Amino acid sequence: MVHMKAIDPSEIITGEPPKPKPETVNPWVRCVARLFDYALFFFLLSWFAAKAVKSLPFENWIPLEFFAWVPLEALLLWSWGTTPGKWLLKTHLKKGLSKRLNFESAIRRSFSVWVRGMGLGIPIVNVLCMLASYHRLRMLRVTSWDLQEKITVSHEAMPKWRFYSVFALAIIGLIYYSYWKKSL
Repeated sequence: MVHMKAIDPSEIITGEPPKPKPETVNPWVRCVARLFDYALFFFLLSWFAAKAVKSLPFENWIPLEFFAWVPLEALLLWSWGTTPGKWLLKTHLKKGLSKRLNFESAIRRSFSVWVRGMGLGIPIVNVLCMLASYHRLRMLRVTSWDLQEKITVSHEAMPKWRFYSVFALAIIGLIYYSYWKKSL
């Protein structure tokens, strides 16, 4: 009895080199995109609303500025289909065939990221939530909030300098914000 190996369609030569598939799971790119978004939002918050923000109790367990990002992120995902950090790091969110999320999915996703992924911004809890989300994404290749909303996240290839530049800007922005916040 002769066993023949089946030919996989990807083995058929079409005359064109295959196009590289976008990377589908990259927790570090997602994390840096979010850090950049937070840094930019916090910078704008400190710049535009310095007097109004002074009246908020910053020494609380749940940092309100992280919660304030939730509706703004949802608006950006709904209207533009991305956030500044995701755009810079070529990260795309899709729901079905749509390139943009509807507002209901966007707000649920943003709220779920804040609760499940960022642990409401509560020190220690947020580290545990981020570690659990990282582990889930590496093992199951999807986060709980993207699975719940049936959202597909993909990443385009980009040069490493771009990732490191965005990362550096995010860290500088977060350091600036932490000093600004302490000066209140």
